[in-house]
Amino acid sequence: MRVLFGFLFLGLNVISLCAETDMLPVLRIFFDGKIEKSMEYVNGSMHLTDTDGSVVELPAKFKTRGATASQYMMKPSLNMKLRTLDFTEEADSALLGMRSCSSWILDAMAIDRICMRNRVAFDIWNEFSRLPYDTEFDGRNGTEGRFIELYINGQYYGIYCLTDRINRKLLDLKKAQKLEDGSTNIRGTLYKNGTNDIANQNEPGYNEDSTACVIEWHNAWELSYPEDYAGLQAWQPLQDAILNGHTKDYVKQYFFLQNLADYQILIMALSIGDNWGNKNRFLSVRNIKKDINSPNPTDANRRRFVITPWDLDTSFGGHYAGDYFDGNYSDWPLSDVTQNSPYPISSVSGDSEYLGILKQRWIEGRKGAFSPSSINGKLERYCNLFIRSGAWQRMTDYFDGQESRPKYVLDLNREITLVEQWYETRFLEMDAYFGISDGMDDINDVYKPYMDYAPVYTLSGICLSGKPAKKGIYIQGRKGLVVK
Repeated sequence: MRVLFGFLFLGLNVISLCAETDMLPVLRIFFDGKIEKSMEYVNGSMHLTDTDGSVVELPAKFKTRGATASQYMMKPSLNMKLRTLDFTEEADSALLGMRSCSSWILDAMAIDRICMRNRVAFDIWNEFSRLPYDTEFDGRNGTEGRFIELYINGQYYGIYCLTDRINRKLLDLKKAQKLEDGSTNIRGTLYKNGTNDIANQNEPGYNEDSTACVIEWHNAWELSYPEDYAGLQAWQPLQDAILNGHTKDYVKQYFFLQNLADYQILIMALSIGDNWGNKNRFLSVRNIKKDINSPNPTDANRRRFVITPWDLDTSFGGHYAGDYFDGNYSDWPLSDVTQNSPYPISSVSGDSEYLGILKQRWIEGRKGAFSPSSINGKLERYCNLFIRSGAWQRMTDYFDGQESRPKYVLDLNREITLVEQWYETRFLEMDAYFGISDGMDDINDVYKPYMDYAPVYTLSGICLSGKPAKKGIYIQGRKGLVVK
């Protein structure tokens, strides 16, 4: 059983570690019919019970989502939109303490054998990087999520992550305006890289309603906002950047270099190969009507692009089909990562200013969000939550009895330990790449004082209030504890 190192760094004591709830919230959703691979939105309802017994019940509609996820319909990922009683309007709700919104994701994590890579990677990103401007959400530039157990029409489906979305409100993009003459003044824009809405991506062009666009060969995008006003006015800034902006001067003018450096550090440190190209990222502009050459720096910055990551489930040596596990993980050399940088990072990859920012951000991140002690704490916290709640056992027991199964491991503790070992090696590779030589000294030392008061668990996962009173084998920290 794992110790929750992440709580240690939040300053919580042993009692609070042991007192963490042994439950996951339970979400039950209902709709007519059955889950289908290309299910469009169907009306239904949701019933969410939190660990304190509080309940939220709302009308909702549901749709299957994700290209890869659609291949795992035994554990489907879904979009959930909360609605009013007559289903005519959106209904915002702050589910499980997250920000109030109407549109949510039920992430099945069907190809992730530990069911937490995407969440842990976003937790790291949210800790490490912020938007280059203030928002009512503290500049958050990634998703927030809570793990739940899901039932669909009364049938158990296992552990999911209830997650908010990257959208206009989170990124504080300016709303489109309806003008007196009936036209629309588009201001904020949000583009998602990668789409299945255009079958032939060999030639530039739009789909039927212009909500998706192939800008150049196999570089396709979706217009996430404002999708109701899709057209050239919304697409022009992105097309100009991609078709005409492949110089370092353009990128340094139209992008935030630290934002790009933060994204590159995320990809390098966590080896997220599925996000280093023409997919799984967002670009946004707060207001495309602002002048990038304005003498007012606030106005000029509102015209710049911001990059936001998406779909990080191939992090930590993972694989898009879940094929790497049990100590066998993707090994993507850092030299290959940097030599195959996508636009816009490729345009500044040799720029001394950018390279200086990149190294400085790793120096800052390696002592904080990217330190092995911090990352191990996140992995172990979720591992403990899954095991102590019984959710991991329930999920694996259920799918072991099914003909079709998602990807998972039976021994989650062992797999987490191996992932941690993989990251410790990656951490040293990052240090070597940036010419940092103090290595792991600060990481190993963190466990020594902690062992003096680390909580003790029985082999069945029960957290003791003090030292064991009986002879036997127990778990303390990362080691076995034998009481004679």
